[in-house]
Amino acid sequence: MNAPAGPVAEAIAPVYWILFFFAAIVLVIVVGGLVFAGIRFREKPGVSAKQFHGHNLLELLWTVIPTMMVLSFSIISFQRLLFINDVSTNAEMTIKVVAQQWTWNFTYPNEAAFKLSDGTPLTDAEELNIPANTKVRLDLSSKDVIHSFWVPLIGGKKDAVPGRATELWIQANQPGTYKGQCFEFCGRGHADMLITLVVHSKSDYAAWQKDAVAKANLFNDPATKTGKELFRTLACSGCHTIKGLTGGKVGPEETHIASKPNIAGVLSPVNAENLTRWITKPSAVKPGTLMPDLGLPADQIDAIVKFLLTQK
Repeated sequence: MNAPAGPVAEAIAPVYWILFFFAAIVLVIVVGGLVFAGIRFREKPGVSAKQFHGHNLLELLWTVIPTMMVLSFSIISFQRLLFINDVSTNAEMTIKVVAQQWTWNFTYPNEAAFKLSDGTPLTDAEELNIPANTKVRLDLSSKDVIHSFWVPLIGGKKDAVPGRATELWIQANQPGTYKGQCFEFCGRGHADMLITLVVHSKSDYAAWQKDAVAKANLFNDPATKTGKELFRTLACSGCHTIKGLTGGKVGPEETHIASKPNIAGVLSPVNAENLTRWITKPSAVKPGTLMPDLGLPADQIDAIVKFLLTQK
């Protein structure tokens, strides 16, 4: 909140600082009064401590002033809540957000710009891409437990609740990458349930759309479907992450393996031959590696290699 980067965060920040300022004043008055009274009216040699009862002016002040403060804070907060909770007015885009231990899945609008070759809309995991200076509505849901969507610098925080639809809106003033986090403890992988919000200028967003759709079509190509399903269902998925497909945390992420300079630091370039060698018997290529020899048949290895080569 030190550098709000969107209208929601900008609406919240002043309320925080106003409350902080007056809370600090109340703290000083209360603690200062206790310290003063303890020193000024303490029992001393030859002087007995006295009890004082009733002071109409003081009692009036510490009743009226706090009441006025609470009413003022409530009015200010309510005005901000009306603005923050107005999800639909002037929203230019609606993105469906599904939370699941321990990742976020985003489905973009069912519009021509986001439509894949199979007729379905573009989906992605963990990384959300939006244009700058655009009000984006997020429809939230959860597949398992309560999660909470929160990107601090952009502002707005809302729970994703199983069996219940919730919503919020976000907007970023400037292009850039903003980090977020699930704010509701949701299990042992909670700390890894991160959000990456990538904000593009409006002129760059169309280019990102086109590239993302092309990559998704390649990802869903029938020629690589067998390898994708093998990667998802075999032991590969237990160790490696490919965004939108698997969420393994033990081994290196393979979302862009085809663009990496090498495989496991020992095989270069990343091509069909080297991928086949590595998957066939990794212990022979790199003694001591934690990746096991899976003993897969040649046709399965070939299908997985074809799929991995699409991951650029």
